[in-house]
Amino acid sequence: MTFGHSSLANYNESMNAKLRFVYGEEFEKKRKDRVLLFKLSPLVAAGVFAAGLLFGLSVYEALFLAIGTPCAVLFFSEHGIKDKAKKKTRKLRLGLADLLERMAVLVDAGVPMWSAIVTVSGYMNSRDGALGEELARAVNDFVTPSGYYYGPETALENMAKRCNDAQVSTFVSLVLQNSRKGADELAPILRMHAVNQREERKSISKQMAEEASTLMVIPSVMILAAVMAVIGAPAVIMLFGA
Repeated sequence: MTFGHSSLANYNESMNAKLRFVYGEEFEKKRKDRVLLFKLSPLVAAGVFAAGLLFGLSVYEALFLAIGTPCAVLFFSEHGIKDKAKKKTRKLRLGLADLLERMAVLVDAGVPMWSAIVTVSGYMNSRDGALGEELARAVNDFVTPSGYYYGPETALENMAKRCNDAQVSTFVSLVLQNSRKGADELAPILRMHAVNQREERKSISKQMAEEASTLMVIPSVMILAAVMAVIGAPAVIMLFGA
């Protein structure tokens, strides 16, 4: 019983993390919507069961429909959250190579590390909807209205937690290590990781292209089925009419 409760709590925490990652400032509203959906599931099941009986279904058929309908709604809702989180993670990784390279150029030119992050954030936020958004949020957390930096390490750590991605966490670790230990080789390390991210981006782009090709098969099959139905319908009518 304890194991089941712990597993459910871990799953719920994981889903809340995905909601926070996907929706950002709208997280609390989306979390409440998700909780409400679960609370309404018994009422939906009861309504479907009653409707099934009214439309002449047997008790077992109505019960099956009553259980299946809310389960299907919850399944597709949870799957939608996971799919959006997966797509946003891909977008993060697609923009990571550019972030690393621009950071390396600025740091190599003598720009202080935190100032380089602020500069890159201003560039990426207008061009990258995923990584730029998360980086801009982190910058807003540690840059005061007067332009001073307050708690930048904590802001980046929070960004890594929100993103929950190994590659983003690696970038944050490099920056924090440089901040705390004063490493002088940050620019070459950033460039090395940028090369790796270029390869990662090629792999993700290839995977997305393969998925798009697979999705294109679905409408093709539907069109083929429709054509076969139109062609075969007269023959079927003649066969059964005779």
